[in-house]
Amino acid sequence: MHVEICKWYEGAHSPVLFMIDDLANTWVDSNDNGLLDWGEDWGYFKNEANSSFRFLTENILEHFPAVKVTFFVPVGVRTGILETPLFPIKSLPMNSDEESKRFFRFIHQHPNFELAYHGTTHGKAGRYAQDFVQEWSMFQSTEEAICRVQEGIEIFQDAAGARPRGGKYCGYTSNEYSDESIDQTGFSWWCRYWNRGMLESGAEDICGQDSNPLTNFDVKRFGTRHVIDIPSTLNGALLNGAYRKDRSVKGMLKKVLRKAFIRWKLHQIDELLKHRLVISIQEHIAPSRDDGKRQSPNIFDDCKSLHGIFRYLADKKVWYCTGSELADYVNLRDHVTLVMKDTNRFELEHETPYRNQVISLALRDHDQGSYSIKLPNQGHVDASGGIVNLPVMKGEYFIIKGGG
Repeated sequence: MHVEICKWYEGAHSPVLFMIDDLANTWVDSNDNGLLDWGEDWGYFKNEANSSFRFLTENILEHFPAVKVTFFVPVGVRTGILETPLFPIKSLPMNSDEESKRFFRFIHQHPNFELAYHGTTHGKAGRYAQDFVQEWSMFQSTEEAICRVQEGIEIFQDAAGARPRGGKYCGYTSNEYSDESIDQTGFSWWCRYWNRGMLESGAEDICGQDSNPLTNFDVKRFGTRHVIDIPSTLNGALLNGAYRKDRSVKGMLKKVLRKAFIRWKLHQIDELLKHRLVISIQEHIAPSRDDGKRQSPNIFDDCKSLHGIFRYLADKKVWYCTGSELADYVNLRDHVTLVMKDTNRFELEHETPYRNQVISLALRDHDQGSYSIKLPNQGHVDASGGIVNLPVMKGEYFIIKGGG
């Protein structure tokens, strides 16, 4: 009998994370009519009619209930793009009032959602859009960065009822002080780069110095505390070209060859599945911007594309998880050692903090019979499917052929 720890929970080929940026206590009135229209809300209108959260739940998540969402939240007053905005923008801290706190706390406590840290203001507005400065690139010292992050954590904790466990650099932009600020402020995971350049032809590649696709799209670690670095690997707008109205010759050709075009684009997902790499789908909560441009990707413009992606994943062996769930399993996997005592007896060596967490094991044998695992506490877990989820305990586990 061969037994090994699974790379991902339940032996999945890949984890799937749905990551949505800029859920914030913000509203951009992009047509300046004083009313909330679809695509203008970033979270200011909570779960009201025409809110972005309502659009997300009713138009996407209700169709794919297994999907989990990690929302990245600018916790303070989210700055606009322009110093003199073209359209009105209203923004408040996420803890500005009890109604806001209830909304963000509801999301953070929901079993399919989590909130993650995405800066305080997101950055500094400029005279022109190209002059906007992302938050982590503004810090002039590690101490300044840490101070700002700690202020943001306090706002987050006041609103959500817990401190954030992970987060993402605003605009995937950082400087020489950034990583240390994340390491020293106690985050267990972080998203540092837009790791898509080798998947998408001609795409901007913000992936550090890693040119190896087998590691570029996998989890890594950084800092003295070995913070888990979760890659951002898939654009939610992946399939938009198949659905976008385009009267040009090229657009008409795409329409005729739609199935072939979709199949070609989905090859990006196939590559991630083939190599058991992270599938983390990137979106924004709204398209509205105060400079009149349209934020991309966003859940409104990409709704059909997201449906196509999740339908394609429906029959694949994947694990839907949040960033924190992924980090928990990776830490467990990396700190537990499976030691075979003989062909049907093993131990899971571990440190105390990992006790009673659940780890997935793969059992492989030439005999295709049924098996169970006898736990150190004398309980039994069925292992007939070849993959078994076991609580991590001290003591010996016994593989029993024929069940318990």
